[in-house]
Amino acid sequence: MGNEDSNHCDYVRLSNPFMNLLIIGDPHAHPDYDNKRFTALGKYIAKEKPAVIVCIGDMADMPSLSSYDRGTKGFEGKRYSKDISAALDAQDKLLTPIYKARGYNPVLHMCVGNHEDRITRVVNAQPELEDAIGLFDLEYEAHGWKVTPFKKSITIKGIAFSHYFTAGISGRAISSTHIGHAMVTKLHCSAVQGHSHLYNHAEQTRPDGQKIFGLSVGCYSHPDYTESWCQDTEYQWWRGVIMLEGLDGEGYYNGIRAVTQRSILTKS
Repeated sequence: MGNEDSNHCDYVRLSNPFMNLLIIGDPHAHPDYDNKRFTALGKYIAKEKPAVIVCIGDMADMPSLSSYDRGTKGFEGKRYSKDISAALDAQDKLLTPIYKARGYNPVLHMCVGNHEDRITRVVNAQPELEDAIGLFDLEYEAHGWKVTPFKKSITIKGIAFSHYFTAGISGRAISSTHIGHAMVTKLHCSAVQGHSHLYNHAEQTRPDGQKIFGLSVGCYSHPDYTESWCQDTEYQWWRGVIMLEGLDGEGYYNGIRAVTQRSILTKS
């Protein structure tokens, strides 16, 4: 499933002045939670028709490969298969309404997250699994996504996107209650990341007068989804998607719209 996009078509769409771009934060498709929210989001996107869609990572939760609270886990084929099926189903539900929308052909970008990177870590730890499992199981390219590797970034209209950015010699993810401010002060450019599930936004003006911003986009996980490591802070999570409106090509926009998951589900 996917679009037969040409590089020329991508150039035409991305060269359009003041285009809109939609960001999906950490969706966490998980075999224990239904994927109805993806159908609702696909319908919302098909109606709004942003020129570019960026999934900021963790489309696939991959709980079978989690090492939290249980020490290092080995590969479990049956549970792994369920994880992959949940991610494939989520993509189908999200993209079907989009691809059915007449005259609409957005550019799709997928930033690989740390949850998908669990697959790579398991293969590195158990080399006998190489070629048996891998990121290819998620079929991102087949669904039409242009994939940015974990911890790498892609720049669109002067804005850098990554699952998360690192700072300091430790190489850890930029994090803070005021994460948007931390991003602009450490990165010195307009940047968007996920990972924390927090919605936070801050802006600064450079000496040359150019406005820049840091944006943490929240998440689009199931309303009941949780992770064991953050049960005491989950109340801070924000579920929804972000629309950047009228990108100026220099790392700024005409407007930013935070759309709650609740409103998307209500309207579907």
